Amino acid sequence: MKKAGVVLIAAVSIFLLCRAIYLVTWTPADPALLDHAYRSAAYSIAWAIQLGYLARIGFKWQSLKRKPTR
Repeated sequence: MKKAGVVLIAAVSIFLLCRAIYLVTWTPADPALLDHAYRSAAYSIAWAIQLGYLARIGFKWQSLKRKPTR
């Protein structure tokens, strides 16, 4: 169950990166919309980095749990 949670966090991280790319590339040239799109993209990237790091820690933790202690 914990592995599924870590995989879900990694998937959400990838989704947020894709959302940021979509916001930057498909926003109309209206300055008000661009400002909002770039801010939303920046927040999406920040969350993606944080969740990606959390997923990495989760994967490392699981691999350490599987190794026998000496």
